[in-house]
Amino acid sequence: MGVKEQWHKVADSRFARVIRNKYLIASAVFVVWVTFFDSNNLIDWSKVLISISNQESQKSYYKGEIKSIEEKLNELTSNRDSLEKFAREQYMFKEDSEDVFIIEIKK
Repeated sequence: MGVKEQWHKVADSRFARVIRNKYLIASAVFVVWVTFFDSNNLIDWSKVLISISNQESQKSYYKGEIKSIEEKLNELTSNRDSLEKFAREQYMFKEDSEDVFIIEIKK
């Protein structure tokens, strides 16, 4: 069997007919174009989706933080004792007749 006969055998095989199909070639070129070269390619699109997901999680986190801070603010403005406690704990305020001792624990 010569090289020419082997080539004709390969060229007439089912695999070769599928590869020569113009619709398959056009579809493959389209998929490659949309995936890599288009201005709205799939790679950039997936990066944008990941970014949106991260921003949504940050948004929910900050909404929770805002709610927590608003609750603390409401508590501090409604009750004088809690305002005094907050000032003493956070800013180490004291009355004139008191002494304040600060103990730092190093880890």
